[in-house]
Amino acid sequence: MKIAQQIVGVNQRLGNTAVPNMQGTTRCIYDTSAALTATTDQTITYFAGVSSRLYPLSNISINKFEVGESLAIQGVSFFLRPNTFTNAFNLSSSLTGATNGSNTIIFNFYIGNQRVIKDLDLNYGSFMVGETYKGNDGTPTIVRFETPIVIPPQIEFYATVRIQTSGNATATNRAILALYGQGTLLNTKSSF
Repeated sequence: MKIAQQIVGVNQRLGNTAVPNMQGTTRCIYDTSAALTATTDQTITYFAGVSSRLYPLSNISINKFEVGESLAIQGVSFFLRPNTFTNAFNLSSSLTGATNGSNTIIFNFYIGNQRVIKDLDLNYGSFMVGETYKGNDGTPTIVRFETPIVIPPQIEFYATVRIQTSGNATATNRAILALYGQGTLLNTKSSF
C-alpha cells in the first residue's frame, strides 16, 4: 500500500473524508528535551507540553495537528546537541552509537493515548542494512520504519524515550527527537 493511500484510509475510518483533497507535503516535526541529567537511566516525554517550548526547541506549538493536517511517520531521528544554543546546527552526536554501543534507547509512541509503537530500541538502526543514515560522528541518526504510522488531525500524540547510558547523556546535552514523513496540509482551493 502506498503511503498516500494509508493516510487516506486511516482518516476515512475516522470519518474524515476530505483528506484526498488536501495538499500533500513532506514534513519533519521535532521536540527537544530539557538538559539531560547525569543519571544512567532516565525517561523523556516528547511533544506533550510542547506549547511551553518555543522555536528552536520545537517546531510545533501543540501536540495535535489542525484540521486537514496529518503525518505518516516514516522514520525517527534521535540525537544530542549541546545545551547552549550558540549554533543550532552544531549537533554533537547521535546517542545510539556513542560509547561503543553501550547505550540503550527505548522508543514508545502514543496516538490518542493508544501505544502504536512499543519498546522499539533505536539501536535497531545500527543493524539495518541500507536503511541507516549516519551523523557527522559516524553513528546512526535515523531509523526508518518498515510500516509508516499515521497521525490523523485533531488527535493528541506524544512519545517517550527511555535512555540507559554509560556516559554521554550528561547535563551538558539536550536530546532531540524528530519524526518525519509524508503528510497533508489544509487545502481550501486546489492541490499543487
